[in-house]
Amino acid sequence: RRRGRLAMPFERSENGNDAAVDLRARRELRAPSDAHGDAVRRDLDALALDGGGMVPRPNSPAGANQAPIVVVKVGTSSLLKGGTSGHLHLSNFGMLAETCCELQRRGMRCVVVTSGAVGVGCQVLNKKKPQDLAGKQAMAAVGMVRLMRMYDDFFQSVGQPVAQVLISLDNIMDRQQYMNAQSTFRSLLAQDIIPIVNENDTVAVQHTKFGDNDTLSAHVAALVDADYLFLLTDVDGLYTANPNTNPDATRIPVVENIDDLEVSTDDAGASGLGTGGMATKLSAARLAAASGCNTIIMHANALPDLPDIILHQKSVGTLFLAMPRPLRGRKRWILLLPPSGDLVVNANAARAMETNKSLFSTGIVACRGDFVAEDGVRILTIDSETGDERDLGRAITNYSSEEIETFIGKSADEFYEIVGYAGAESIAHRNNICCWIPFGQEPSSLNLAGMAGGSD
Repeated sequence: RRRGRLAMPFERSENGNDAAVDLRARRELRAPSDAHGDAVRRDLDALALDGGGMVPRPNSPAGANQAPIVVVKVGTSSLLKGGTSGHLHLSNFGMLAETCCELQRRGMRCVVVTSGAVGVGCQVLNKKKPQDLAGKQAMAAVGMVRLMRMYDDFFQSVGQPVAQVLISLDNIMDRQQYMNAQSTFRSLLAQDIIPIVNENDTVAVQHTKFGDNDTLSAHVAALVDADYLFLLTDVDGLYTANPNTNPDATRIPVVENIDDLEVSTDDAGASGLGTGGMATKLSAARLAAASGCNTIIMHANALPDLPDIILHQKSVGTLFLAMPRPLRGRKRWILLLPPSGDLVVNANAARAMETNKSLFSTGIVACRGDFVAEDGVRILTIDSETGDERDLGRAITNYSSEEIETFIGKSADEFYEIVGYAGAESIAHRNNICCWIPFGQEPSSLNLAGMAGGSD
């Protein structure tokens, strides 16, 4: 692989003009599974076809003829000024409301993922950020009331209704709850309502928390079939190093493959009230890319540029390209599951899984962690060039970690003698395996128009 490659982001059309080319391969329309879903989908179809001049993207993750969906994640540093003794960043609330309203007017649908509940709670009570989970949850309970009041006031002032949606990792891990949440989002979007999403901090426990709202926003983007995920922060993109400490750091405008990056993710930690950083944003971008969603890391001050970024491909911040053949349905859900352990596989097994094949015991090098059958695990492989481990994807296993350790290097014919029952031949079936780069096809900026023509 070439490191840090940036291809010329234009493609010539047959008539010689610089024509916009779809970012992803065409995808089939995914039919809802129930009558309610059909009704909601028809409403979204009507919105897409009458979207104030906005032409629906034929390759949208939501399906053909669907209104493009935009998820905007606002960080704590973008909502608060001056730490616990400061105040809310009112101008950013106003810009967010006006920008989302403009996107809706142009035929798109918006979802806002908000941080700041703990920080606002600390400001309301004039206290420092607690270090224990119960203390943080108490601050979040206080802060969320004030935060939602501000969102409601600002969005109502521009005539845009909003709804509060609280999600926990438990909701994502359970397939039925996941689908119920998906139906709720579709119903809200079909009624032209902007969901304001945050983690349900009050009831979450440590091992079932997203940990940061960058990760939450990527889960939400996958859940709603979003076309774009904007991660708003206090820096104007991804740099080769920390620009606050290294004057030679340069902004990276386009990233095709996160695995190709050789950058520092050290953070300056401006507000001290947030939980995310550049490393969590890269993880979120990877998850969103595999789901077919383009991710842009940018400064919150550039909020008014969102329409131009989407409609005219203006270059702002750092764009992470979506995969040309993204995961969908159950496989996308598997990718969202938190792993309970690791399976290290050899090169042959890695190539097989990248071409949609099952994982067998002969391809496993090592098994780590303590998990049971039907748990989600991380699939790792050894990079032949560097010798480092590479994260290949996620899988749901047919056996426990204890059983898999006894299967390593053995054939499926020997399983019965080892465990005493006739189980599946594969360690993980291909229907339960999903890779970060689906079908081995990486995105390319050759299929992206306009990114070189915008201003920083």
